Amino acid sequence: MNKRAKQRLIGVTILIFVAIGALIGFTRLGNAAATPVSIGEVVADETLVGRQIEVSGEVVAGSWVSGAKPFVFEIEDADGGSERVRIVWNDVVPGSFGDGVTATATGVLGEDGSVEARYLVTKCPSKYESATGALTVNDALSRATELQGSTFKVTGFVTAGSIQPAGTPVRFTIADTADSTNTLGIGFGGGLSDEFVDGAKIVITGSLEADGIFQATEVALDTASK
Repeated sequence: MNKRAKQRLIGVTILIFVAIGALIGFTRLGNAAATPVSIGEVVADETLVGRQIEVSGEVVAGSWVSGAKPFVFEIEDADGGSERVRIVWNDVVPGSFGDGVTATATGVLGEDGSVEARYLVTKCPSKYESATGALTVNDALSRATELQGSTFKVTGFVTAGSIQPAGTPVRFTIADTADSTNTLGIGFGGGLSDEFVDGAKIVITGSLEADGIFQATEVALDTASK
């Protein structure tokens, strides 16, 4: 190998190492650990603006619109208080998202006080309730006129393929058996746990509206499924 070829090889090698070093530095910067902060700190500490933070809180009921892009909602402390943080999310909304669900957002805090989230995790704890005293779907449908507007419990199995995102008028449907053609549409704006899946037996508290949709105030898994 002549002198010129050696110099060229050395120069190319140096450029490769420089490029690799820059790539590593950029990756580390992009994956820099977020600073865990409270909602109160987000609201009060101006030095956090422009920094990547991680903040958790309960989703404020009525602070979001289903299907909106970007998807915007607010969180607040679980123990109450007037302070809230606005979260902006541009990806798929987790299936467990809903009113009152604990949401953890990681992203950069903007000058307007909102967090442009890069990561979003929501968690809804599983609730269990006995189906004793709950009406079947067929009972609820056959007595619809009589029961309309009153609060009661109904139990059934989640119909396969019926689960929709939060904010959808009919969040899911239930039936007495997996192959039943009689189904009851359920409206629910809250979060659903990871155990809420097709075929799960559930117990729902709520009221049957004039449009035939059962508006749920609480959704729980049947204790028999524990």
